[in-house]
Amino acid sequence: MDTLVHGLIGTALCSRTGLPGGRRGPLDAHGPRRWWADWTLWAAFGFGILPDALSLGIYFLSDLLMGRSLTWQGIPPWVFFLYNTTHSLLGMALILGLLAWRFPALRLPLLAWPLHVLMDVPTHGESVWGTPLLWPFSSWTFSGWNWWLHKEIFIGSWLLAGALWLAVALLRLTGRKS
Repeated sequence: MDTLVHGLIGTALCSRTGLPGGRRGPLDAHGPRRWWADWTLWAAFGFGILPDALSLGIYFLSDLLMGRSLTWQGIPPWVFFLYNTTHSLLGMALILGLLAWRFPALRLPLLAWPLHVLMDVPTHGESVWGTPLLWPFSSWTFSGWNWWLHKEIFIGSWLLAGALWLAVALLRLTGRKS
């Protein structure tokens, strides 16, 4: 799926500003706070895009900073290593487990990372961008549908993100006191 959609869906499902905030949303000692002041929203967005940002994002950023044109050809092996690590259950479990243990307040936003990977499983085919859930023990990937070849998946993912945030807005409207 589109990396930005991963971030938007991750924030809708894994932040206090999103659906987990219920009818009241993010709160502090003084009551409700503005969405942009909710650190869980930004953390969930970051963890939602992290698997792609730590692999392809680093690669494309380095190309951009070196003045090279962005291309999908000739991607170096280290990018695939990082992609496999951030999209595998083992890599995810190790990193998320350490972060959740060390920073308990991150537990909700951290869930945006496995959500990203679970969304990738059916929306990435058996190409080099398949989701290697069992890596490094196996390179098996689910034979899904490449979202970049199917516009209905691309459009559907954006509609899903919009519907989730519409649900958040409606939940908050029904939760307001008159």
